[in-house]
Amino acid sequence: MDNDRKVNPSEPGSERSTDIVERSKMVFLREIVNEFKRRQQQYDLETEFAKTKRNRSVVIPLAVVGLILIFGVVVAGVTRYIQSSSLAITVDIDDFADVNLRDILDEAQRLQNQLEVAQRELRDLQEQRDVQIRQFERARDREIGLLAESPLGSAARTAREQELRNEAEQQIAAVRVETEPAIQELQERIADLQDRIAQYDSRQLEQAREQEEILNNQQRLFELEMAEVRDRYERQIERLTSDYEREISELEQFQAEFERTIRMRHSEELARLRARHADEIAALTLSFNPRMDGEALQPLLDAAPPAGITAFTGPGPFRPVLQEEGAASPGDYRAVQRQYEDFLLLLDRMRAIPFQNSVPPLLEQLDFRARDLVRQYDRIWRALGDSVQERDGIIARRDETIENQQLAIDRYNFSLNELSRFQGDTGYVIDPRDPEAVVVYVNPILTVVPGMVGYVFRRDDEFVGTIRFTGGAGGFTARVEETVEELEIRAFDKVLIEVQGGE
Repeated sequence: MDNDRKVNPSEPGSERSTDIVERSKMVFLREIVNEFKRRQQQYDLETEFAKTKRNRSVVIPLAVVGLILIFGVVVAGVTRYIQSSSLAITVDIDDFADVNLRDILDEAQRLQNQLEVAQRELRDLQEQRDVQIRQFERARDREIGLLAESPLGSAARTAREQELRNEAEQQIAAVRVETEPAIQELQERIADLQDRIAQYDSRQLEQAREQEEILNNQQRLFELEMAEVRDRYERQIERLTSDYEREISELEQFQAEFERTIRMRHSEELARLRARHADEIAALTLSFNPRMDGEALQPLLDAAPPAGITAFTGPGPFRPVLQEEGAASPGDYRAVQRQYEDFLLLLDRMRAIPFQNSVPPLLEQLDFRARDLVRQYDRIWRALGDSVQERDGIIARRDETIENQQLAIDRYNFSLNELSRFQGDTGYVIDPRDPEAVVVYVNPILTVVPGMVGYVFRRDDEFVGTIRFTGGAGGFTARVEETVEELEIRAFDKVLIEVQGGE
C-alpha cells in the first residue's frame, strides 16, 4: 500500500517515530489506562471490613444509654414524690387527747415482751433440768442393764442395783434443789407481769385499738398506692426485659444459624480432627494401659485367686525359737513385715488410679500373688519353728535316754568292777554273738591295746578258746582266734589277758 513503509523501525529514523507514538498514547489514553488499572485491583476482605468498621455509628449505643438514664431519672423522681407524699399525711392529734395512746401501747408492749422473755427463760430452765434428770436416769438404766451380764451373784446384783438407784435419786434431787429457786423466782415474775398487764383499763385499751385501726387504715391506703406504683414499674421493667430477652433470642438464633453454617462447611474437617483426636487419645491410653493378651500372660491374668487369700492379713507372730537357733531375729521379722505392708500400701495407691485394659487384673493378680507368697513364707516360717522345736524335743529326749543309759552302764561297770575285784579275774565276755567283734569287759586297772591275746575260761580249769583284741574306743572288742571243739564262747566267760604278749 501507499503508507506501508512510512513508519518502519528497521529503517533509519524510525526510533523517533516510535517515541512520538508512545507519548501520544500517554497523553490521550491516560484516563482510560488509570480506570482500567483501578478495575484490575483485587478485592481485599480485610480492607472492606476496615471500611465497614469506620462506617459504624455511635448514635445507637448513645441512644440506648440515654434511654436507660431517662428511665432511671423517672424512677428516682417518682420514688421521691411518693416518699414526700407519704410524709405529708396529716394526723389529727385531737383524737388522742383523752388517752396517751403511745405510752399505753409502749407500756403494754414492754410488759408483754417481758412476760414472753420470762416464760421463755422458765421453759429453758425446766427443759435443762429435765435433760439432766433424763441423763441420770439413762445412766442408771444403762448400769443396771450391765449388771445382768456381770458375774455377780443375785444378792450382790440386787444390792448394787439398789445402790445405783439411790445414787441416781440423789443426783436428781440435787438437780431439783439447784434449779428450784430460779424456777420459783421466774414463776413469781411471770405472775407479777400478768397482774400488771391485767391492771390496764379495758376501755382505754379499746380506744387505743380504735385509734390504732385508724392508723392502720392510713397505712393500708399508703401501701395500696405504693403497690400500684410498684406494679406499674414492674410492668415497665417486665416489658423492657421481654424486649431484651427477645433480642437475646434473636441473637442466639443468629449465632446458632451461623455455627450450623460453619459446621456444615467444615464438617469433614471437624470429623477428621475428631477421628485423629480419638486415635491420639486411644494411643495415649494404650501406652499407659496396655493389653497383655499373650499366651504366657493371659492365663496368669485370668487365674482365680487362691482359696482363703482375702482373709489373710499378714504373717503370724515371731517364733523366739528361731532366734535361739540363730535362724532369724525379731528385727529380720519386722523388716519382712514392714516390706509387706509397704508393698500393700503402694499397691492400694496404684489400684486407686482408674487404669483400663489389662492393668486392673494385673494389679489384682499382684495383690493375690503377693499375699499368697507371704502366706506360703509364713507357713514355711511356722513349719521351720515347729521343726526346730520338735528337734529340740527329740534331742532333749535323746539326751535323757543317753543319760539314763550311761547311768545304767555306770551301774553295770560298777557291778563288774566289784565282781572282778572280788573274783580276781581280768575280764569277762559280755556279748559273744559276733565272732569278729566280741564285746569284752576288762578290769580298768589293766591296759589293753589292739593285738593283745586273751584266754577264755568257763571255769577256772575249763579252757574255751582264744581271742585277740581289735579295739578299745567306746569299749573293748575282740576277734575269736580259736575255740575248743564242741564248745562256744558264752556271756560272762572269764577272760585271762596275756599282758606281755601280742603280735
